[in-house]
Amino acid sequence: MARPNERCCRRCHRNLPGCSCGGGARHTRRSARLLRRDPEPEPEGDGADRISALHDDVLLQILSRLGCIHAAARTGLLSRRWRGLWARLPGVVLREVTPGSLYVALAHIVVRFRPQARRQPPLSLLDVRAPFYFAFSPHQISSLFDAAAALQPENLVVHVVADADRPCTLTLPRLDRTKSITLDVHNISLLPPQDQGQDMDMPALESLCLRNYDPLLVLRLNKCSALRSLSVSNLRHHNILIVLPFLEELFLLANVRLQHVCIFAPMLKKLTLKARQGVADHLFLQCLVPKVEDFSWQCTDHGSHVSFGDIWSLSMVTIKTSEALVQLQHTPRSNMYTLRLNIGECDKVFVQEGAAPSFQDYISSLFPVANDFHFANKFSVLELCISSWGHVYGAMVLHLLEVYTLIVMLKVDLRKVQARGLCSANCTCIQLNNWRNQTISLAHLKEVEIKGVRGEDYDIDMLKVILRSAAMLERVAFTFSLKSEQRIRHFTSKIHSILKAHPSVECKIYRCSGELVLFA
Repeated sequence: MARPNERCCRRCHRNLPGCSCGGGARHTRRSARLLRRDPEPEPEGDGADRISALHDDVLLQILSRLGCIHAAARTGLLSRRWRGLWARLPGVVLREVTPGSLYVALAHIVVRFRPQARRQPPLSLLDVRAPFYFAFSPHQISSLFDAAAALQPENLVVHVVADADRPCTLTLPRLDRTKSITLDVHNISLLPPQDQGQDMDMPALESLCLRNYDPLLVLRLNKCSALRSLSVSNLRHHNILIVLPFLEELFLLANVRLQHVCIFAPMLKKLTLKARQGVADHLFLQCLVPKVEDFSWQCTDHGSHVSFGDIWSLSMVTIKTSEALVQLQHTPRSNMYTLRLNIGECDKVFVQEGAAPSFQDYISSLFPVANDFHFANKFSVLELCISSWGHVYGAMVLHLLEVYTLIVMLKVDLRKVQARGLCSANCTCIQLNNWRNQTISLAHLKEVEIKGVRGEDYDIDMLKVILRSAAMLERVAFTFSLKSEQRIRHFTSKIHSILKAHPSVECKIYRCSGELVLFA
Protein backbone atom coordinates (compact mmCIF):
# COMPACT_ATOMS: atom_id res chain seq x y z
CA MET A 1 0.00 0.00 0.00
CA ALA A 2 1.12 3.54 -0.55
CA ARG A 3 2.63 5.40 2.33
CA PRO A 4 1.22 8.66 3.60
CA ASN A 5 1.97 11.76 1.54
CA GLU A 6 3.04 9.63 -1.46
CA ARG A 7 1.41 9.48 -4.85
CA CYS A 8 -0.40 6.23 -5.59
CA CYS A 9 -1.63 4.50 -8.71
CA ARG A 10 -5.31 4.85 -9.45
CA ARG A 11 -5.52 1.16 -10.50
CA CYS A 12 -3.65 -0.82 -7.85
CA HIS A 13 -3.54 1.88 -5.21
CA ARG A 14 0.22 1.39 -4.63
CA ASN A 15 3.03 3.88 -4.79
CA LEU A 16 3.84 4.80 -8.37
CA PRO A 17 7.45 3.51 -8.60
CA GLY A 18 6.49 -0.08 -7.74
CA CYS A 19 2.88 -0.45 -8.82
CA SER A 20 1.78 -3.71 -10.49
CA CYS A 21 0.15 -2.02 -13.46
CA GLY A 22 3.46 -1.22 -15.20
CA GLY A 23 5.15 1.49 -13.17
CA GLY A 24 4.78 5.15 -12.79
CA ALA A 25 6.32 6.02 -16.16
CA ARG A 26 3.61 4.40 -18.22
CA HIS A 27 0.97 5.79 -15.86
CA THR A 28 2.40 9.23 -16.19
CA ARG A 29 2.64 9.05 -19.98
CA ARG A 30 -0.90 7.74 -20.29
CA SER A 31 -2.26 10.40 -17.99
CA ALA A 32 -0.53 13.10 -19.97
CA ARG A 33 -1.83 11.66 -23.23
CA LEU A 34 -5.38 11.58 -21.88
CA LEU A 35 -5.05 15.11 -20.68
CA ARG A 36 -3.90 16.26 -24.12
CA ARG A 37 -6.72 14.37 -25.82
CA ASP A 38 -9.53 15.44 -23.48
CA PRO A 39 -8.69 18.83 -22.02
CA GLU A 40 -10.78 20.05 -19.12
CA PRO A 41 -13.72 22.20 -20.21
CA GLU A 42 -13.37 25.88 -19.50
CA PRO A 43 -15.97 27.44 -17.22
CA GLU A 44 -18.84 29.16 -18.99
CA GLY A 45 -18.65 32.92 -19.08
CA ASP A 46 -15.88 35.16 -17.86
CA GLY A 47 -16.78 34.84 -14.16
CA ALA A 48 -17.71 38.51 -13.80
CA ASP A 49 -20.42 39.59 -11.30
CA ARG A 50 -22.90 41.03 -13.76
CA ILE A 51 -25.52 41.84 -11.10
CA SER A 52 -23.14 44.07 -9.16
CA ALA A 53 -22.18 45.76 -12.42
CA LEU A 54 -25.70 47.11 -12.85
CA HIS A 55 -26.49 50.77 -12.40
CA ASP A 56 -27.28 52.03 -8.90
CA ASP A 57 -30.88 52.78 -9.82
CA VAL A 58 -31.43 49.15 -10.85
CA LEU A 59 -29.81 47.85 -7.66
CA LEU A 60 -32.02 50.15 -5.60
CA GLN A 61 -35.06 48.69 -7.34
CA ILE A 62 -33.88 45.21 -6.33
CA LEU A 63 -33.36 46.25 -2.72
CA SER A 64 -36.78 47.90 -2.55
CA ARG A 65 -38.39 44.57 -3.52
CA LEU A 66 -37.05 42.99 -0.32
CA GLY A 67 -39.70 44.85 1.66
CA CYS A 68 -37.54 45.49 4.74
CA ILE A 69 -34.69 47.87 5.43
CA HIS A 70 -32.86 45.29 7.59
CA ALA A 71 -32.82 42.77 4.74
CA ALA A 72 -31.57 45.45 2.36
CA ALA A 73 -28.73 46.40 4.73
CA ARG A 74 -27.62 42.76 5.10
CA THR A 75 -26.97 42.54 1.35
CA GLY A 76 -23.74 44.46 2.01
CA LEU A 77 -22.28 41.19 3.30
CA LEU A 78 -22.49 39.71 -0.17
CA SER A 79 -20.39 42.28 -1.99
CA ARG A 80 -18.66 45.59 -1.34
CA ARG A 81 -20.62 46.98 -4.27
CA TRP A 82 -23.85 46.66 -2.27
CA ARG A 83 -22.58 48.28 0.92
CA GLY A 84 -24.32 51.51 1.79
CA LEU A 85 -26.88 51.30 -1.01
CA TRP A 86 -29.72 50.69 1.45
CA ALA A 87 -29.23 54.22 2.77
CA ARG A 88 -30.29 55.57 -0.64
CA LEU A 89 -33.64 53.77 -0.74
CA PRO A 90 -36.61 56.09 -1.24
CA GLY A 91 -38.56 54.42 1.57
CA VAL A 92 -37.90 52.85 4.96
CA VAL A 93 -39.86 49.71 5.83
CA LEU A 94 -39.42 48.00 9.21
CA ARG A 95 -41.06 44.62 9.72
CA GLU A 96 -41.31 42.48 12.84
CA VAL A 97 -39.71 45.13 15.06
CA THR A 98 -39.59 44.54 18.82
CA PRO A 99 -39.89 47.12 21.61
CA GLY A 100 -36.21 46.68 22.49
CA SER A 101 -34.89 47.21 18.98
CA LEU A 102 -37.25 50.01 17.95
CA TYR A 103 -35.36 52.90 19.56
CA VAL A 104 -31.92 51.80 18.27
CA ALA A 105 -33.24 51.16 14.76
CA LEU A 106 -35.00 54.52 14.57
CA ALA A 107 -31.96 56.43 15.85
CA HIS A 108 -29.74 54.80 13.23
CA ILE A 109 -32.27 55.45 10.46
CA VAL A 110 -32.66 59.12 11.40
CA VAL A 111 -28.89 59.62 11.14
CA ARG A 112 -28.74 57.91 7.78
CA PHE A 113 -31.90 59.31 6.18
CA ARG A 114 -32.19 62.82 7.59
CA PRO A 115 -32.72 65.10 4.56
CA GLN A 116 -30.47 67.80 6.03
CA ALA A 117 -27.59 65.32 6.32
CA ARG A 118 -28.02 63.98 2.79
CA ARG A 119 -28.64 66.31 -0.08
CA GLN A 120 -31.62 64.48 -1.52
CA PRO A 121 -35.41 64.71 -1.35
CA PRO A 122 -37.20 63.47 1.79
CA LEU A 123 -38.38 59.90 2.22
CA SER A 124 -41.39 58.77 0.24
CA LEU A 125 -42.39 56.15 2.85
CA LEU A 126 -41.84 55.33 6.52
CA ASP A 127 -43.58 52.04 7.32
CA VAL A 128 -43.16 50.57 10.82
CA ARG A 129 -45.10 47.43 11.72
CA ALA A 130 -44.76 45.29 14.83
CA PRO A 131 -46.41 41.95 15.70
CA PHE A 132 -49.62 42.28 17.70
CA TYR A 133 -48.20 40.26 20.62
CA PHE A 134 -45.58 42.94 21.39
CA ALA A 135 -46.76 45.76 23.69
CA PHE A 136 -45.03 49.13 23.32
CA SER A 137 -44.80 51.75 26.02
CA PRO A 138 -46.06 55.31 25.42
CA HIS A 139 -42.45 56.52 25.45
CA GLN A 140 -41.49 54.09 22.69
CA ILE A 141 -44.42 55.15 20.53
CA SER A 142 -43.59 58.79 21.18
CA SER A 143 -40.02 58.18 19.99
CA LEU A 144 -41.45 56.67 16.82
CA PHE A 145 -43.43 59.83 16.13
CA ASP A 146 -40.36 61.95 16.88
CA ALA A 147 -38.43 59.99 14.26
CA ALA A 148 -41.24 60.60 11.79
CA ALA A 149 -41.02 64.33 12.52
CA ALA A 150 -37.28 64.27 11.83
CA LEU A 151 -37.63 62.32 8.59
CA GLN A 152 -40.77 64.09 7.28
CA PRO A 153 -41.87 61.20 4.97
CA GLU A 154 -44.49 61.74 2.31
CA ASN A 155 -46.34 58.60 3.49
CA LEU A 156 -46.41 57.38 7.09
CA VAL A 157 -47.67 53.94 8.15
CA VAL A 158 -47.63 52.82 11.81
CA HIS A 159 -48.96 49.49 13.10
CA VAL A 160 -48.19 49.01 16.80
CA VAL A 161 -50.02 47.92 19.94
CA ALA A 162 -49.60 49.97 23.11
CA ASP A 163 -49.49 48.54 26.61
CA ALA A 164 -53.10 48.15 27.76
CA ASP A 165 -52.10 48.74 31.40
CA ARG A 166 -50.81 52.23 30.60
CA PRO A 167 -53.38 54.01 28.38
CA CYS A 168 -52.56 57.62 27.62
CA THR A 169 -52.99 60.43 25.11
CA LEU A 170 -50.21 61.37 22.70
CA THR A 171 -49.88 64.35 20.40
CA LEU A 172 -48.87 63.81 16.80
CA PRO A 173 -45.76 65.71 15.74
CA ARG A 174 -45.66 68.37 13.06
CA LEU A 175 -45.66 66.60 9.70
CA ASP A 176 -45.66 69.50 7.28
CA ARG A 177 -44.61 67.37 4.28
CA THR A 178 -46.62 64.21 4.95
CA LYS A 179 -49.44 63.64 2.46
CA SER A 180 -50.79 60.27 3.65
CA ILE A 181 -51.00 58.78 7.16
CA THR A 182 -52.16 55.28 8.12
CA LEU A 183 -52.40 54.65 11.87
CA ASP A 184 -53.22 51.37 13.57
CA VAL A 185 -52.34 52.22 17.18
CA HIS A 186 -54.23 50.38 19.90
CA ASN A 187 -54.87 51.55 23.48
CA ILE A 188 -53.67 55.13 22.89
CA SER A 189 -55.63 58.27 22.03
CA LEU A 190 -54.06 60.66 19.55
CA LEU A 191 -54.31 64.41 19.09
CA PRO A 192 -53.31 66.59 16.13
CA PRO A 193 -50.17 68.71 16.51
CA GLN A 194 -50.61 71.68 18.82
CA ASP A 195 -48.94 75.03 19.37
CA GLN A 196 -49.53 76.72 22.72
CA GLY A 197 -52.52 74.50 23.38
CA GLN A 198 -54.19 75.19 20.01
CA ASP A 199 -54.59 72.61 17.22
CA MET A 200 -52.31 73.19 14.25
CA ASP A 201 -52.94 72.65 10.60
CA MET A 202 -51.23 69.79 8.73
CA PRO A 203 -50.99 71.63 5.41
CA ALA A 204 -49.94 68.69 3.20
CA LEU A 205 -52.15 65.95 4.69
CA GLU A 206 -54.53 64.67 1.99
CA SER A 207 -55.40 61.13 3.15
CA LEU A 208 -55.87 59.74 6.67
CA CYS A 209 -56.62 56.09 7.44
CA LEU A 210 -57.44 55.09 11.03
CA ARG A 211 -57.77 51.39 11.73
CA ASN A 212 -59.23 52.21 15.15
CA TYR A 213 -61.73 55.01 15.58
CA ASP A 214 -60.34 57.82 17.74
CA PRO A 215 -63.01 60.48 18.39
CA LEU A 216 -60.47 62.89 19.91
CA LEU A 217 -58.48 62.95 16.69
CA VAL A 218 -61.38 62.91 14.22
CA LEU A 219 -63.22 65.78 15.89
CA ARG A 220 -60.12 68.02 15.67
CA LEU A 221 -59.31 67.51 12.01
CA ASN A 222 -61.46 70.40 10.81
CA LYS A 223 -58.38 72.60 10.49
CA CYS A 224 -56.68 70.24 8.03
CA SER A 225 -57.53 72.22 4.94
CA ALA A 226 -55.87 69.74 2.55
CA LEU A 227 -57.59 66.62 3.94
CA ARG A 228 -59.66 65.02 1.18
CA SER A 229 -59.93 61.33 2.15
CA LEU A 230 -60.75 59.80 5.55
CA SER A 231 -61.05 56.07 6.24
CA VAL A 232 -61.99 54.78 9.70
CA SER A 233 -62.27 51.09 10.51
CA ASN A 234 -63.10 49.14 13.65
CA LEU A 235 -65.56 51.68 15.01
CA ARG A 236 -66.43 50.73 18.58
CA HIS A 237 -68.48 53.78 19.50
CA HIS A 238 -72.26 53.80 19.21
CA ASN A 239 -72.28 57.52 18.40
CA ILE A 240 -70.32 59.03 15.50
CA LEU A 241 -69.90 62.73 14.75
CA ILE A 242 -67.81 63.92 11.81
CA VAL A 243 -67.60 67.57 10.79
CA LEU A 244 -65.12 68.08 7.93
CA PRO A 245 -66.09 70.83 5.48
CA PHE A 246 -63.39 70.03 2.87
CA LEU A 247 -63.62 66.24 2.87
CA GLU A 248 -64.34 64.52 -0.47
CA GLU A 249 -64.16 60.79 0.40
CA LEU A 250 -65.29 59.08 3.62
CA PHE A 251 -65.25 55.39 4.63
CA LEU A 252 -66.67 54.20 7.98
CA LEU A 253 -66.78 50.61 9.24
CA ALA A 254 -68.54 50.00 12.58
CA ASN A 255 -68.27 46.84 14.67
CA VAL A 256 -70.93 47.88 17.19
CA ARG A 257 -74.64 48.56 16.94
CA LEU A 258 -74.97 52.15 15.79
CA GLN A 259 -77.32 54.53 17.55
CA HIS A 260 -76.39 58.04 16.44
CA VAL A 261 -74.55 59.02 13.24
CA CYS A 262 -74.10 62.63 12.15
CA ILE A 263 -71.96 63.59 9.16
CA PHE A 264 -71.45 67.15 7.96
CA ALA A 265 -69.33 67.29 4.80
CA PRO A 266 -70.72 69.66 2.16
CA MET A 267 -67.93 68.83 -0.35
CA LEU A 268 -68.20 65.04 0.04
CA LYS A 269 -68.41 63.06 -3.23
CA LYS A 270 -67.96 59.45 -2.07
CA LEU A 271 -69.53 58.03 1.10
CA THR A 272 -69.33 54.43 2.36
CA LEU A 273 -70.96 53.33 5.62
CA LYS A 274 -70.86 49.74 6.90
CA ALA A 275 -72.62 48.59 10.08
CA ARG A 276 -71.34 45.08 10.82
CA GLN A 277 -73.53 44.66 13.92
CA GLY A 278 -76.61 46.39 12.61
CA VAL A 279 -78.28 49.52 13.93
CA ALA A 280 -80.46 50.35 16.90
CA ASP A 281 -84.24 50.26 16.61
CA HIS A 282 -84.39 54.05 16.81
CA LEU A 283 -81.32 54.99 14.78
CA PHE A 284 -80.67 58.70 14.31
CA LEU A 285 -78.82 59.20 11.04
CA GLN A 286 -78.17 62.66 9.65
CA CYS A 287 -76.01 63.10 6.55
CA LEU A 288 -75.52 66.60 5.20
CA VAL A 289 -73.77 65.62 1.98
CA PRO A 290 -75.45 67.49 -0.89
CA LYS A 291 -72.75 66.76 -3.48
CA VAL A 292 -72.30 63.03 -2.91
CA GLU A 293 -72.12 61.02 -6.17
CA ASP A 294 -70.91 57.59 -5.04
CA PHE A 295 -72.88 56.34 -2.05
CA SER A 296 -72.99 52.96 -0.26
CA TRP A 297 -74.77 51.98 2.96
CA GLN A 298 -74.44 48.40 4.24
CA CYS A 299 -76.17 46.99 7.30
CA THR A 300 -75.57 43.45 8.56
CA ASP A 301 -78.08 42.13 11.06
CA HIS A 302 -78.04 38.37 11.63
CA GLY A 303 -80.79 38.77 14.19
CA SER A 304 -83.22 40.35 11.76
CA HIS A 305 -86.90 39.52 12.31
CA VAL A 306 -87.82 40.37 8.73
CA SER A 307 -88.66 37.19 6.87
CA PHE A 308 -90.45 36.03 3.74
CA GLY A 309 -92.85 33.36 4.92
CA ASP A 310 -91.39 30.70 7.20
CA ILE A 311 -88.37 29.90 5.04
CA TRP A 312 -86.35 32.99 4.11
CA SER A 313 -84.82 35.66 6.34
CA LEU A 314 -82.92 38.85 5.56
CA SER A 315 -79.33 39.03 6.84
CA MET A 316 -77.73 42.03 5.10
CA VAL A 317 -78.95 45.09 3.21
CA THR A 318 -76.77 47.19 0.94
CA ILE A 319 -77.93 50.42 -0.69
CA LYS A 320 -75.49 51.96 -3.15
CA THR A 321 -75.36 54.24 -6.14
CA SER A 322 -76.15 52.33 -9.31
CA GLU A 323 -73.41 51.74 -11.79
CA ALA A 324 -73.85 52.97 -15.34
CA LEU A 325 -76.32 50.81 -17.25
CA VAL A 326 -75.40 50.72 -20.92
CA GLN A 327 -78.35 51.74 -23.09
CA LEU A 328 -80.85 50.77 -20.42
CA GLN A 329 -81.74 54.07 -18.82
CA HIS A 330 -81.27 57.80 -19.24
CA THR A 331 -81.78 58.77 -15.63
CA PRO A 332 -78.83 60.56 -13.97
CA ARG A 333 -76.65 58.19 -11.97
CA SER A 334 -76.91 60.24 -8.78
CA ASN A 335 -80.68 59.74 -8.67
CA MET A 336 -80.70 55.93 -9.02
CA TYR A 337 -79.64 53.30 -6.52
CA THR A 338 -78.95 49.59 -6.29
CA LEU A 339 -80.58 47.50 -3.58
CA ARG A 340 -78.62 44.37 -2.65
CA LEU A 341 -80.22 41.84 -0.29
CA ASN A 342 -78.46 38.86 1.29
CA ILE A 343 -81.13 36.28 2.03
CA GLY A 344 -80.80 32.85 3.63
CA GLU A 345 -82.95 30.09 5.02
CA CYS A 346 -84.30 30.62 8.54
CA ASP A 347 -82.59 28.49 11.15
CA LYS A 348 -85.09 29.42 13.85
CA VAL A 349 -88.54 30.93 14.21
CA PHE A 350 -88.72 34.42 15.71
CA VAL A 351 -91.47 35.25 18.15
CA GLN A 352 -92.35 38.93 18.03
CA GLU A 353 -95.06 40.80 19.87
CA GLY A 354 -97.55 42.68 17.74
CA ALA A 355 -97.54 42.93 13.97
CA ALA A 356 -94.30 42.15 12.18
CA PRO A 357 -92.77 45.12 10.34
CA SER A 358 -93.21 45.21 6.61
CA PHE A 359 -90.24 44.94 4.33
CA GLN A 360 -90.51 48.58 3.24
CA ASP A 361 -90.64 49.77 6.86
CA TYR A 362 -87.57 47.72 7.70
CA ILE A 363 -85.54 49.22 4.84
CA SER A 364 -86.58 52.71 5.94
CA SER A 365 -85.54 51.96 9.53
CA LEU A 366 -82.07 50.93 8.35
CA PHE A 367 -81.61 54.17 6.45
CA PRO A 368 -83.81 56.96 7.86
CA VAL A 369 -82.68 59.44 5.21
CA ALA A 370 -84.80 57.47 2.78
CA ASN A 371 -87.95 58.63 4.57
CA ASP A 372 -87.79 61.96 2.77
CA PHE A 373 -88.89 60.45 -0.54
CA HIS A 374 -90.37 57.30 -2.03
CA PHE A 375 -87.17 55.28 -1.87
CA ALA A 376 -88.65 52.26 -3.65
CA ASN A 377 -88.98 54.38 -6.77
CA LYS A 378 -85.27 55.22 -6.70
CA PHE A 379 -83.99 51.67 -7.12
CA SER A 380 -82.94 50.76 -10.66
CA VAL A 381 -81.09 47.52 -9.86
CA LEU A 382 -82.19 44.73 -7.51
CA GLU A 383 -79.44 42.28 -6.51
CA LEU A 384 -80.37 39.14 -4.58
CA CYS A 385 -77.74 36.90 -2.99
CA ILE A 386 -79.64 33.76 -1.94
CA SER A 387 -78.06 31.04 0.22
CA SER A 388 -80.13 27.91 0.63
CA TRP A 389 -80.02 24.19 1.24
CA GLY A 390 -82.34 23.40 -1.65
CA HIS A 391 -85.60 25.33 -1.26
CA VAL A 392 -87.23 26.88 -4.33
CA TYR A 393 -86.62 30.62 -4.50
CA GLY A 394 -89.35 31.59 -7.02
CA ALA A 395 -92.08 32.77 -4.61
CA MET A 396 -89.67 34.90 -2.59
CA VAL A 397 -88.20 36.61 -5.68
CA LEU A 398 -91.65 37.41 -7.06
CA HIS A 399 -92.64 38.89 -3.70
CA LEU A 400 -89.74 41.34 -3.95
CA LEU A 401 -90.51 42.13 -7.59
CA GLU A 402 -94.03 43.09 -6.55
CA VAL A 403 -92.52 45.66 -4.17
CA TYR A 404 -89.92 47.08 -6.59
CA THR A 405 -91.76 47.15 -9.89
CA LEU A 406 -89.68 49.99 -11.37
CA ILE A 407 -86.34 48.18 -11.48
CA VAL A 408 -84.42 48.06 -14.74
CA MET A 409 -82.07 45.18 -13.93
CA LEU A 410 -82.48 42.04 -11.81
CA LYS A 411 -79.43 40.07 -10.62
CA VAL A 412 -79.80 36.80 -8.72
CA ASP A 413 -76.81 34.94 -7.25
CA LEU A 414 -77.77 31.44 -6.06
CA ARG A 415 -75.44 29.84 -3.54
CA LYS A 416 -76.38 26.33 -2.49
CA VAL A 417 -74.79 25.73 0.89
CA GLN A 418 -75.23 21.97 0.97
CA ALA A 419 -76.49 19.46 -1.59
CA ARG A 420 -79.90 18.10 -0.67
CA GLY A 421 -82.73 16.32 -2.42
CA LEU A 422 -85.55 18.23 -4.07
CA CYS A 423 -88.38 19.54 -1.92
CA SER A 424 -91.63 17.63 -1.89
CA ALA A 425 -94.66 18.87 -3.81
CA ASN A 426 -96.28 19.98 -0.53
CA CYS A 427 -93.33 22.13 0.59
CA THR A 428 -94.15 25.72 1.43
CA CYS A 429 -91.54 27.06 -1.00
CA ILE A 430 -93.42 25.44 -3.91
CA GLN A 431 -97.03 25.99 -2.91
CA LEU A 432 -96.63 29.58 -1.63
CA ASN A 433 -98.90 31.95 -3.60
CA ASN A 434 -98.95 29.52 -6.54
CA TRP A 435 -96.09 31.58 -7.93
CA ARG A 436 -95.70 29.68 -11.21
CA ASN A 437 -99.02 31.03 -12.49
CA GLN A 438 -98.54 34.63 -11.35
CA THR A 439 -98.19 37.68 -13.56
CA ILE A 440 -96.87 40.97 -12.20
CA SER A 441 -96.19 44.32 -13.81
CA LEU A 442 -92.50 44.78 -14.66
CA ALA A 443 -92.78 47.48 -17.27
CA HIS A 444 -89.23 48.79 -16.82
CA LEU A 445 -87.32 45.49 -16.48
CA LYS A 446 -84.88 45.08 -19.39
CA GLU A 447 -82.12 42.79 -18.16
CA VAL A 448 -82.05 39.63 -15.99
CA GLU A 449 -78.93 37.81 -14.83
CA ILE A 450 -79.09 34.59 -12.77
CA LYS A 451 -75.90 32.90 -11.56
CA GLY A 452 -75.60 29.50 -9.93
CA VAL A 453 -78.48 27.74 -11.72
CA ARG A 454 -78.58 23.96 -11.57
CA GLY A 455 -80.91 23.33 -14.48
CA GLU A 456 -83.94 22.50 -12.34
CA ASP A 457 -87.53 22.89 -13.52
CA TYR A 458 -88.12 25.89 -11.23
CA ASP A 459 -85.36 27.78 -13.08
CA ILE A 460 -87.38 27.34 -16.25
CA ASP A 461 -90.60 28.36 -14.47
CA MET A 462 -88.90 31.51 -13.14
CA LEU A 463 -87.94 32.53 -16.67
CA LYS A 464 -91.48 31.95 -17.91
CA VAL A 465 -92.93 34.26 -15.25
CA ILE A 466 -90.41 36.99 -16.08
CA LEU A 467 -91.04 36.73 -19.81
CA ARG A 468 -94.78 36.91 -19.18
CA SER A 469 -94.46 39.95 -16.86
CA ALA A 470 -91.73 42.04 -18.54
CA ALA A 471 -92.82 43.15 -21.98
CA MET A 472 -89.70 45.33 -22.45
CA LEU A 473 -87.19 42.59 -21.57
CA GLU A 474 -84.09 42.70 -23.78
CA ARG A 475 -81.43 40.40 -22.31
CA VAL A 476 -81.32 37.26 -20.16
CA ALA A 477 -78.19 35.47 -18.94
CA PHE A 478 -77.75 32.20 -17.01
CA THR A 479 -74.57 30.83 -15.45
CA PHE A 480 -74.42 27.19 -14.35
CA SER A 481 -72.95 25.99 -11.07
CA LEU A 482 -72.64 22.37 -12.22
CA LYS A 483 -70.37 20.67 -14.75
CA SER A 484 -72.93 18.10 -15.91
CA GLU A 485 -73.02 18.32 -19.71
CA GLN A 486 -76.24 16.31 -19.87
CA ARG A 487 -78.08 18.76 -17.63
CA ILE A 488 -76.64 21.75 -19.50
CA ARG A 489 -77.82 20.36 -22.86
CA HIS A 490 -81.29 19.59 -21.45
CA PHE A 491 -81.61 23.10 -19.95
CA THR A 492 -80.31 24.77 -23.11
CA SER A 493 -82.78 22.95 -25.36
CA LYS A 494 -85.72 24.02 -23.15
CA ILE A 495 -84.60 27.65 -23.08
CA HIS A 496 -84.17 27.65 -26.85
CA SER A 497 -87.72 26.36 -27.38
CA ILE A 498 -89.20 28.94 -24.97
CA LEU A 499 -87.42 31.88 -26.62
CA LYS A 500 -88.89 31.08 -30.00
CA ALA A 501 -91.99 32.97 -28.87
CA HIS A 502 -89.83 35.94 -27.77
CA PRO A 503 -87.47 36.74 -30.66
CA SER A 504 -86.57 40.17 -29.28
CA VAL A 505 -84.99 38.71 -26.15
CA GLU A 506 -81.25 38.01 -26.29
CA CYS A 507 -80.23 35.00 -24.18
CA LYS A 508 -76.80 33.77 -23.09
CA ILE A 509 -76.00 30.61 -21.13
CA TYR A 510 -72.57 30.07 -19.61
CA ARG A 511 -70.83 27.12 -18.03
CA CYS A 512 -69.37 27.50 -14.55
CA SER A 513 -65.98 28.08 -16.19
CA GLY A 514 -67.38 31.11 -18.05
CA GLU A 515 -67.53 29.45 -21.46
CA LEU A 516 -70.48 30.48 -23.59
CA VAL A 517 -72.90 27.64 -24.35
CA LEU A 518 -75.87 29.32 -26.01
CA PHE A 519 -76.24 32.68 -27.70
CA ALA A 520 -79.70 33.35 -29.11
